[in-house]
Amino acid sequence: MKDEDIFKDENIPESNWFKFDKVGAKVAGEVTDITRKESNSSLFPAQRVFTLKKSDGSFVKVGIKETSDYLMGRTNMVQLGDWIGFEFKKEIPAKTKGHHPAKSIEVYVKKGTGKSNDDGFGI
Repeated sequence: MKDEDIFKDENIPESNWFKFDKVGAKVAGEVTDITRKESNSSLFPAQRVFTLKKSDGSFVKVGIKETSDYLMGRTNMVQLGDWIGFEFKKEIPAKTKGHHPAKSIEVYVKKGTGKSNDDGFGI
């Protein structure tokens, strides 16, 4: 295989980041990793990132913004081995005209093996 052969559209892997693209979008799986992603602009605040192993064996990453007290409070006690689900419940109109509506995300947790990582999350 030549190096040039790799640079084709069909060789671009799909993103494994879950996207809350429409109301009703949901994802669930066993938590295999919990990390933190730093903010890279005012559009993308710092996030708590969960890597989930879905029931079909595939992996997906779900980032939730750290500026949401609701989401942080619901996920503070999540540990490796727990099952977690996220559901895009509704859109909340923007307070500022011209801004995008906020996404109301609900978190569901079912305790699992209770393994822990060293990131400070899942204590």
